[in-house]
Amino acid sequence: MHDGCGKDEAGGARPSARLAVVAVLCALATGLSGCIGGVSAPAVAAVGATATIVLEDKLPTDYLAEAVTGQDCSYIRHVEDKGPLCRPPRREVVERPLYCYRTLADIECFEERDPYGIGQRTVN
Repeated sequence: MHDGCGKDEAGGARPSARLAVVAVLCALATGLSGCIGGVSAPAVAAVGATATIVLEDKLPTDYLAEAVTGQDCSYIRHVEDKGPLCRPPRREVVERPLYCYRTLADIECFEERDPYGIGQRTVN
């Protein structure tokens, strides 16, 4: 489960955050190489920067600030809500709802609604 802050419950980066970082690193690496098969280095850097903005609402420099501070940094969020540039990471755990049903002698709970497809009503 994810908490919406770019981190999962274990504190690791979400797959989209990893993808954004990889895109930036690839853009930087190919830009430093000097030739990219007919595409200019600035174009590749622009694609990498755009990917990070679209996927995570973060600029490439936000990832550098996060590496230095260990906090969740976002210039776009800073401009939108006038808050601090870097904030402590939120550690919210989003719990999935449970659906409970009566059985012959007990109540059983599941993470999905009506798992057997027999039209049971949930117990409140």
